[in-house]
Amino acid sequence: MRFISLILALLITLTDIGGTAMAEETTLGFFKSLNFDDGLSVVVDVFERFPLQYATTLGRDGNPQIRPIEFKFEEDGVLYFDTVVFYTSYAEMLAHPYIQLCVCDQETMTYVRLGGKVNFTKDEAIVNRCFEESPVLTSQFGNMREFVIGYYLTEVWAEFVSFSNELPKMTYLLPNKFDNAVE
Repeated sequence: MRFISLILALLITLTDIGGTAMAEETTLGFFKSLNFDDGLSVVVDVFERFPLQYATTLGRDGNPQIRPIEFKFEEDGVLYFDTVVFYTSYAEMLAHPYIQLCVCDQETMTYVRLGGKVNFTKDEAIVNRCFEESPVLTSQFGNMREFVIGYYLTEVWAEFVSFSNELPKMTYLLPNKFDNAVE
C-alpha cells in the first residue's frame, strides 16, 4: 500500500511540473492563436482569458485613478461592463466619461490596452447579463441589483503589445453601432 501511495505522489508531482510547463506554453499558444485581423475578437478573447483588468478614470481631483474591474461581455460588437452607483468610479465616469483598461500577462510580457467613452445604461437585460457573467457581482450585489448600472464603450480603440518576438504589435479602432447614435 505504501508503494502505491509513493507512486501516486510521484505522478501528482510530475503532473504538477508538467502542468506548469504546459501552462506557460498554453499562454503563449493562446496569444499565437488569436486572430489578429479581428481586433474585437483579440480584445474579447484576452479579456475572457484574463478576467481582471485594471481601469483608469480621471478622478474628481483631476488625478488618474486606477482600480481593478471585470469585463462582462460583448454583444454585437459592443463591450459591456458595470459599476455601482455609490462607487467613486461612477461619479468619476459621470464627470469625465472616458476610461482606459489594461491587462497584462507577465510570462509572455504581453498586454492589451483599451480605451473608450463610457455610456451608462439601466437596460434591465444588460444589467441582468452582467450578473449572469459574474459570480463576484452576484455574490456582492445580488440582493441590491437596483444599485448596479451597466455601461458600454464607444469611440473604442485598442492595442496589443508584446515584448515576445513571436507576437505582433497591433492597434485597432473598434467602432460599434452606438458610435454615431444621438444621445
